Amino acid sequence: MKAEWSKTVQDLLIGTTRGGGSPTDLLADCAALGVAAFGATLPQEVAADPLPPAPPEPAALPRPAARAVLEAIMSVDDEVLLTEWCALAKAGNVVAEHRMLPALLALGTARPGLRAAVVEVLGTRGRWLAGTRPGWSWASGTSPLTEEVPLAEILDLPSAQRVRALRRKRRADPEGVGAFIAGEFETSRRSADRQVLISALETGLGPGDEELLEAALDDKAAAVHDEALRLLRKLPTSALAARATRRLNQGLQLTEDGFDVQTDGLWTEQADLDEQRDLMRDGSEKGVAGRIRAAAASVPPSYWTARLDTDDVKAANVLRRGPWAAALLRGVADQLGAAADPRPWAAVAAETLTGMEQLEMLAALPASVAEQAVVAVSVNWHYDLLDHACAQLPAPWSPETTRALLHRYAALPDPRWRSGRPPAVLLARGDADLLGANWEGLTRRWPENSLELEVLRLRIRLRESFAPPPDDSR
Repeated sequence: MKAEWSKTVQDLLIGTTRGGGSPTDLLADCAALGVAAFGATLPQEVAADPLPPAPPEPAALPRPAARAVLEAIMSVDDEVLLTEWCALAKAGNVVAEHRMLPALLALGTARPGLRAAVVEVLGTRGRWLAGTRPGWSWASGTSPLTEEVPLAEILDLPSAQRVRALRRKRRADPEGVGAFIAGEFETSRRSADRQVLISALETGLGPGDEELLEAALDDKAAAVHDEALRLLRKLPTSALAARATRRLNQGLQLTEDGFDVQTDGLWTEQADLDEQRDLMRDGSEKGVAGRIRAAAASVPPSYWTARLDTDDVKAANVLRRGPWAAALLRGVADQLGAAADPRPWAAVAAETLTGMEQLEMLAALPASVAEQAVVAVSVNWHYDLLDHACAQLPAPWSPETTRALLHRYAALPDPRWRSGRPPAVLLARGDADLLGANWEGLTRRWPENSLELEVLRLRIRLRESFAPPPDDSR
């Protein structure tokens, strides 16, 4: 057939006038051979059984207004808004409408970070639909999840999954996984594996982990040692905290200008082996300033309030004075999460930290504490630094935080590339009710009718769509 088709094409190119033959026969051959060579074949019959019917959905569906909001959210492709919609739907005991299920499953497949939110609103019919396609199996409850990997095989997973898998196991069984980690740490030869084991202890960290962490301080691998030291500093009653307290008492004296090194004290001499064991090996804690920073990073802020017999505000003001203020406050910045009131400590620590160090300090704080700290620290920040810090805060913010940051943004000059446009993170993560109440002020300060304002409109519609009707007796 291939040879016949080639000859027919040649005859067509030459033409019947020069090559002879019947035009009708040539065109008929072209039609027949062309279909035979390039036409599609009939599909083969498949003996597979058809899919079973979808089960009925016992859960309630959202009101039409909430369905319309979900469609709008999907069209603007906003992950924060979608997560908020899913959270409100879950709280209202409703699931997504069936015609939205394929789009939600496709989105969760493409963006694993959304899966935890999406799976809550799929319902019975969504889980059935997820079972019809291998790529959607994450939502069907039948996929081979990392949690199902036996504990003894977790260290064979790819490096990016090992710590997460161990922490999930640890969350479910703290004592059993803790014993497994201790046993594996003693026999593991690879430093990367030992570092993974130590890092997993951060979930459910407690006094029972101190013995293993103390042993890890003697590890020859710097990464293992530093990870163990980082976790030990989170235990306020550990032996490390006691050693640091003793060094601070011996090495520092209070003067009229703040804390200073005692002339005949601990830090006028080279660090002994015991103190070197309690210093980071990454180079950040060298010299007298580094040793002071290490000791300050190993005690909670309550050490300073107790030593000075005062509150957090006054203690922070004492530490900001003196020749070693920068070293002390850099250490205190690592302990903000343990402070009774982190705001004064964050404010004075920010005076000695670079912009990136301030962001790292805030990122390590719990969400509720981080909101207070950002408000306290950001008084003199420029736009970009404030924007980065706000992007680290989980949504939605409290009304108090939203109000404070709204005023902070409004007082700053807009970057040239965003002139007249509102801060996207403020409108996407701030309290929607408060922002809606300030709509007139927002549009006056940022007159550009941009996508950010559309997102805020959607957030306001979202809250309204899930609000109970006025005559609802629930």
